[in-house]
Parts: sequence; structure tokens; C-alpha cells
Amino acid sequence: MKIWFLTGEFAPDFGGGIGTYVENCAKMFAKAGDDVTVIVRSLKENKIENSKDGYRVVRFIQGEGEYYSYLGYDNALAYQYYDVISNLIDKYGKPDIIEMQEYNAYGQYIIQNKLMLNEKLKDIPLVVHLHTPSFETLKVNQFNTYEAPFYWIGEMEKFCIKGADALLCPSQFLADKLQYLVEDKIKVINLPFDIDKEEIEKYKDYNPYKSDKKTLLYFGRTEYRKGVIQMLKGAEKLWKKGLDFKVKIIGGDTILESKGTLIGEDLKKKYAKYIESDNLEMLPPIPHLDLIPHILSATAVTIPSLYENFPNTCIYGMWLGKPVLVSKSGGQAEMVQESGKNGLIFDWEKEGDFEAKLEQLLNMNDNELKTMGDNAKERINKLCNMETNLKLRREFFEDVIRNKNKQKTKFPFVEEMPKDSYIKNYEGEKDLLSVVIPYYNLGSVLPETIDSIKESEYKNYEIIIVNDGSTDKESIEVLKKYENDKQIRIINIENKGLANARNVGAEVAKGEFVAFIDADDKIDKTFYRRAIDILHQYSNVSYVYSWVQYFEGSQGVWPTFNIHIPYLLCANMLAAYSVIRKNDFLNFGKNRIEMEYGMEDYDGWVSLAEHGYLGVSIPEKLNLYRVRKDSMSRQFNKKMRIYLYQASLRGHDKIFEKYSKEVYMLLLTNGQPFYWNNPTMQVYLPTGDAQSQQMDDRIYRLERLLNTIPGKIARKIYRGLRKIKYSIME
Repeated sequence: MKIWFLTGEFAPDFGGGIGTYVENCAKMFAKAGDDVTVIVRSLKENKIENSKDGYRVVRFIQGEGEYYSYLGYDNALAYQYYDVISNLIDKYGKPDIIEMQEYNAYGQYIIQNKLMLNEKLKDIPLVVHLHTPSFETLKVNQFNTYEAPFYWIGEMEKFCIKGADALLCPSQFLADKLQYLVEDKIKVINLPFDIDKEEIEKYKDYNPYKSDKKTLLYFGRTEYRKGVIQMLKGAEKLWKKGLDFKVKIIGGDTILESKGTLIGEDLKKKYAKYIESDNLEMLPPIPHLDLIPHILSATAVTIPSLYENFPNTCIYGMWLGKPVLVSKSGGQAEMVQESGKNGLIFDWEKEGDFEAKLEQLLNMNDNELKTMGDNAKERINKLCNMETNLKLRREFFEDVIRNKNKQKTKFPFVEEMPKDSYIKNYEGEKDLLSVVIPYYNLGSVLPETIDSIKESEYKNYEIIIVNDGSTDKESIEVLKKYENDKQIRIINIENKGLANARNVGAEVAKGEFVAFIDADDKIDKTFYRRAIDILHQYSNVSYVYSWVQYFEGSQGVWPTFNIHIPYLLCANMLAAYSVIRKNDFLNFGKNRIEMEYGMEDYDGWVSLAEHGYLGVSIPEKLNLYRVRKDSMSRQFNKKMRIYLYQASLRGHDKIFEKYSKEVYMLLLTNGQPFYWNNPTMQVYLPTGDAQSQQMDDRIYRLERLLNTIPGKIARKIYRGLRKIKYSIME
């Protein structure tokens, strides 16, 4: 079997539980004779290497690619993963299966491109392995999940889960938490695990029970979700009762966002007297193999998490024969299974339960502790041994591969409104595409637009030019050149604006599908063919669009996204150049004339979404938008935008009432919509004072400016900014 593992973590650049899992899986399958490749980001170099365990590791330098100039960093990294995968397919051929993590949504563009019927990804099953998505953990960590770009990352994690061909999860706890997102039952297979016997042999004569104090070991980040704060509160109650024992904490510090403070530093201050009395020891993180002597010298290992999947910390402790004290809230309780035999399970929701179980543990004698540790070791070896795990995962992969030709007929939108029935049926000739061009005094550029349509790979089309009362002599003369073209119809109307012209064009269209394009823009030759293929594939997709490449007055790119509710209610997500089912547009998406200054297309997207009709984006630059000094959008100002949002709000009560809380939090967190570049980017908000406001405006303008300058210059600027960012983050 040819298996590719896509991961955001892998030694030595990035440690963590995901990296440990991928390493164990790669080693396990490679040893069994499978062709295994691990694809991982790198801080240092582009490199393909063969591991001593027989699998290939492909490392790529994160942050390279033009998309970093117009996508937020994590989203651009996800696109880079797709780029790397695409190039690897060219080099090595298609794999039998690709497995990726849901965390940080690094697989989103791989999944999106497969759903958009990308030939390279056709017939490759995409498995998403659930580790613990940020949209769940951030909530527990008291983080505002509506803050951009974290909000979008969380929503894209949901998209990855919904869009995968199959899901795999190591704990029933997490599978149950996320089952609401999908119809098919999430498959649960525990993590594979092993430690080289040579590593353990180094400490074979180490006696863990000859110490002055019984020691409870916690190793992992001092993260709110991990229950460290609650654990020390409980421990202090027992210290105050007179129990003399030690808590040892090993791990990196994290910020508690709600307070803006470092949790570990706060704990050191709060419990300083217990550190002085040697009842508490707090150490920085160390490599996982170096943890072995700490685990062996501890009385027990604790996993006190408030929300957890299938933690490696618990596996390590039990594997090395240690009693474990674990919370009920995660896969660690599934590992222990029987409290009192393989470890002790407590429930944070029961007042005093942690302290009671900890006291019970501290009162055990050496024989009782050894018996519990031996039981723990036997239990975890049964759950996580490589041989059993390989068999279960192989069976799962083979079943997924057998069903690889089972195509989706419904697109996995993150959120949908119920679909309303048509008010009226507008018959259209099957598969005919009616391309509607609103036209007003643009004779100098219309021929380029017409030529781009005629070069399209999709040949079953008609062109409808809606002449919206043009007054320019040259523009009127240009129209005469197309009067005898059998594929072109010219509709002359009184000037009533862009919205009316689009509506008129759709109403006279003969086709099943309608496409809108302005008279000064162009389309890629593949766009219409690909859009109609997608509309044929998914019954719940109403319209298809793509990324937008600016030309003439700018070289920037507008990356668009699948229609997302409620984000759409706060900011536009696409340009007007879509291919839409005519029935959907005429029933629910017609441009309202009262949107007289613009944003009439945005108002139509909101209306369609309100009635349950959504669109999807092909993440490629297939629409070309001419940037002109005198274009309507260039006349926008802040007050005009607010007026247009207010005008759009009227008539869409149903959708705004349903999502009012989410819209409120998005706006409260990220500010007014014109501060939003796109959902993948951090928003720079005004802070109140004039100096900060000026700085925020400059930063915002710089971001927008980077979208209008040549790609090489923009990439140099972004590369410098990324170096600064990652020196802080990593």
C-alpha cells in the first residue's frame, strides 16, 4: 500500500503528540512493507530523506509561495501543503491513500480541490485523523473563538471533517463530541505506541519507590484545558490537611487569553511557598525520551485534563508501569477503563472527587501501587500494541480504498439554511450557458471580454449583451460588430444601472445556467467547463466562482471562499462573476435596484443563502478583473458602505435573526467589515487613541497595498515579516 501522511508536526523541527503518532504509524507500516511518505513543513530546508525505519520524509520550507501575499499565514500554509502534494503526485505518482490531521486545517485545500473535481486528486481517498480541533480546545481555554484568523481556522477544521472521505479517531470521547458534524459513524482506533527497549533498559535498576516524598507527575503544557490550575487547587487542599507529597510539573508555558497572563508564571507566584517547601517543582519541557527517568521515579502520573483526546502522556505513564490518576473528560479514562484496577478515574464535575482519588492514591502502599502499575501496563499494551494497531488500520484503509469511487453528491458546507422551494419554475435549455454582460460605454474593452468567452472550453453557450443605455458613440458602434453573431444577442434597455441590467439578462436567458461577467473583464478558458461540471456533481451547490486576478491597474489577487454562514452576513466573500443555476437566481438571487451604489451582487448572495442556496469557490485565479480608476467600486467610502449594508439588511430578517448572536460576536471581536481583508487574516482594529488609530490605518493600508504591487516585491516584504513572526511564535 502506498500511504502518505500529511502532518504539521514531526521531529526535529516540530514536536508534539501528532508528530509522535505519525512517527509510530510511519514506522509501523514501513516495517510491514508498505511504501510510506511523511509530508511535513520545515523551518530550515526543502529536503527529501529516507529514515532508518524505511519510510520517506518530505520536508518543505513553510512560507514559500505567492499565496502568502494574499492569504493569512495558516491558510497560505494549507495551500502550500496542497502545492507540495500536487508536485509529489507528479514526481512519484498517486498514493493509494492520504491521511491528514484536522488540527489547523492544513488539509483544507487538498480536500477543496478534490471536491472541485481536480484530476490529480481524483480517486485518492482522503482520511482525516482527529487529534483535537482548535474550535473545541480554544473554547475550553477561554479564548474568543470569533477572533480572526482563529475563527476561520476553526471553521475550516469543521470543513475538513465534513469533507473527508473517511474519519479516524483514537478515542470514543472525541468521536462522540464531533459526531454531530457527519452522518457516517466515526471510526475509533486507539493510537499505536512503542518505546525502544534499549531506552528503557538504561533505567532497569532504577527503583521508583525509594524517595522522601510520594510524587505525582504531570508532563505537558501548563494549558488551562489540561487541568493544571484545578489540579494544584486540589493538591493545595490536601497539603493544608497535612499530607506531605510532591507535585512535579514538566512542560512549556501557555497564555490564558482571557486574562492575558502566562499560566505557569502565575502558578509559580501563587504556589511559591510550596515550591520552597519542595512540595511543588516546575520544570521546562524536555524531549520525550528524557522523560523516562522522571516517569519511573514518580509514584504516579496524572492526566487531569478538562477536555482531551487520547493523550500520549497517559500512554507513556501506563506503558512504563505507573499508576495513573486521570480525569473522566477524555480518552485517558478509556485507557484506564476500570478505576481502582488500572488506575484511578475522577470526575471534575463532582466536588472534591479529585482530592478524594489523589488521597486514595497517596495512601496506597508499594505493593498496591506496583499491582496497579502492572495492570496499567498490561491494559495499555493490549490497547496500543503495534501489531494489533497495524491490523486495524490496514483493514480500515483497505475498506476506504475499496469505496474510493463512491462520489459525493452533496457538498459539505459547514452551515446551511433549509432550502426553500421555487416560487416559479423558469425553464431553460439543458446544459446551455447564458453569459450575461451588462454594458455601458465600454466599447474599448468589450472585444477582449467577448474573445475570452469565445476561447472557453465550454462551447454550449450564448452571450447576452445588455446595453444599459450607452451614450458613447464608439461603444454604440462596437455593438454593431456583433449584431450578426449567431451566439450573441444584444438587448437594448433604458439606463437603470448594473443591478437591473443583470436581472434583465437573466430573465431573457435561454440557458439552464447563467454566468455574469462585466464588459471589461475576462475569464480563463477552463472556468465555465469546470463550473458546470461542479454544478452537475453537487445538487446542493447553487453557483460556482473562483479566485480573482486583478489586471491593468493592479496585479493583486482576491482569494474567494465557499459561502459560509454567518461570515457572509458580515463581509462579502466573492465577486459577481459566478456560474449559477438560472432557476436559483431568478427565484432568490436577483439584484435589488435599491442597492443603487453597488454591492447588489453581495445582497443577492445573502438572499440566496437565506433561502438555502449556496456557492463554492474553485481556489484558482480563473476570473480576471480589470482595475479602472473610474470603476464603481473605486467610488466607495465608509459611509456609503454602511448605507449599503443597511439597505441589504432590510428584507433578510430570517437569516439575520437566526445568526444574530454569531454576527454580534464577529463584529464585536473584529470590528466593522471594511477592516476585514479576508477571513484568513488578522484584523487590525482601531484602539481609540489618535496615534494608535493612525498606526492601525497604516498597517491596514500596507496590507491592501501589497495586493497591488508585483509579486516578487510583495513576497520579499512578507518573507521579512514572517521571519519576525516566527522568531516569536516558534
